[in-house]
Amino acid sequence: MKKIKSISILIIAILSIAAVLVGVKTKIDKQNDNLTVITKSTLKEMINISDLSTYEAIYNGIATVKNTENKDRIDYYVSYEATVKAGINFEELEIQVDQDKKIVTVTIPEIKITKTNVDISSLEYIFINNDANTETVSSEAYKRCVEDVENEVKSTDAIYNLAKQNATNSVEALISPFLEQADNEYKLKII
Repeated sequence: MKKIKSISILIIAILSIAAVLVGVKTKIDKQNDNLTVITKSTLKEMINISDLSTYEAIYNGIATVKNTENKDRIDYYVSYEATVKAGINFEELEIQVDQDKKIVTVTIPEIKITKTNVDISSLEYIFINNDANTETVSSEAYKRCVEDVENEVKSTDAIYNLAKQNATNSVEALISPFLEQADNEYKLKII
């Protein structure tokens, strides 16, 4: 049985630091009577992050390892635990500022699987063919587990949907305080 236990991670430290820095910068600007102009370049500089993992899931799976000579025969099953991370590349964010309508539109890039990591110490075997229990079994099983988790992740929409929602929340948490401090007439639209 394959299960996905999800753990949502929003990178709280990054958001907290970014929010504090934005607040401090805006207060300094207002104290100096500098007019803050909301522009695409200002917003891009503010969120100068490259990759952001917005979702992490622990995946428990079972991979089937077939006989190398007879593909119809199963040599063994191997259970494993893997960590899967999904997120976005912040450099691919598209930001558009409509000065007339006072709307900042942020388009979030495609969610990508940023990392899959099979915990080799979690491998447990059920041998159908005892001859397959050799010195190289761990290496072969590990490769098959990596293939298995990558195939499973590609077919699991929930990971992508939750990562997209968390990315949306992260972008909103980074930009909203800046907009409120700089010019509270601006509205944020995230797509």
